[in-house]
Amino acid sequence: MLTLTKYSQQGVALVVSLVMLLVMSLLAVSSMNTTVLEEKMAGNYKDRNMAFQAAEAGLRAGETFLRTTPVLPLFDGTIAGLYQPTSSGLPRWNEGVVTWSAAGEVKTYPASTLSDISSPPVYIIEELAPIKDAGGSLEAGVALDRRYYRITSRAVGGTDTAVVMLQSTYKR
Repeated sequence: MLTLTKYSQQGVALVVSLVMLLVMSLLAVSSMNTTVLEEKMAGNYKDRNMAFQAAEAGLRAGETFLRTTPVLPLFDGTIAGLYQPTSSGLPRWNEGVVTWSAAGEVKTYPASTLSDISSPPVYIIEELAPIKDAGGSLEAGVALDRRYYRITSRAVGGTDTAVVMLQSTYKR
């Protein structure tokens, strides 16, 4: 029969404490990885939110243009950012149809009130087909149809990787 004395167990406490230190180190490294990931997620969320707010500002600029311009120019593409919808089936806001970085193809947000974004928002306005008003007036000189416009805004956040595109329809 094997009997253990106090002298035969020397070093066991050291092994147990090293194993516990290893487990605690692994927990600390895992916790740090989680913290770093959460920091990246928060930064990306902030970046996307900034892009969203900038795209909203672009939409409002397009709506202000439509609301405050007494006589609208032709929407034939000769003026940057004013178009008719495409007949090819591809949406106008598609990257292959409009180059969002080309100043001659888009309208740029006019104010410099937006801070911490890498570039100002841009937008285009498309004149949609007129729609007749139901029960409209037969009075001479009164328009029987309303014009609708689709505004598409594209913006980036603090970096160029956070891209947001928004659309609204404006009735005039």
